[in-house]
Amino acid sequence: MTRAGPRVAAIVLAAGRSSRTAPLHKLLTPDATGLPMIARTLRAITASRAGPVIVVLGHRAAEIQAAASIDRQAENAPRFITAPNHACGLSQTLAAGIRAASAYPAVTGALVCLGDMPLIGTDLIDRMIATFLTHPDRPGVMPVHEGRRGNPVLWSRDLFPALLALTGDQGARPLLRQHETGMARVAAGAEITADFDTPARLADFARCFADG
Repeated sequence: MTRAGPRVAAIVLAAGRSSRTAPLHKLLTPDATGLPMIARTLRAITASRAGPVIVVLGHRAAEIQAAASIDRQAENAPRFITAPNHACGLSQTLAAGIRAASAYPAVTGALVCLGDMPLIGTDLIDRMIATFLTHPDRPGVMPVHEGRRGNPVLWSRDLFPALLALTGDQGARPLLRQHETGMARVAAGAEITADFDTPARLADFARCFADG
């Protein structure tokens, strides 16, 4: 999708092994309509103001890309990349996405999304992007529900080098603790902390979106 002016990329992290739901892979699990979780997550992101949308693959990359491509928006089709060091932890998956977003000169920030958070809606994403573009001096934007922060988190391009320097399997948590007081906040619902990391939660997801 062509946009003038500053842009915010969306980086969707989808490289994990999903070991806690084995033998099922959570991102391939269908909801009540038959839509795989990764496609459901991308439906809201590709309908938003975010662009480009970069999906970072790793474990079972071909299967997840195929599932993600079932329901894409033609005008904002995601770009798929594979993190070469995804087995080394979440930080390396994030770094691959940040490097890809950095290649776009107009991108002034990146919204880091988790592939297993399909309840995040387009409205929240657009409000976070609007808040960031209104306050570009902030390190980023985070959603908050009843005083608790969650995902996704939007990061300023100024912090891309720090994101690239992260190590281990905890993503950007250390950086978030460091910059939390300066982050802009957007009110959100309980969906910002709702994931599907266990077999019981996958069973819950299979009943979601019964109305389409």
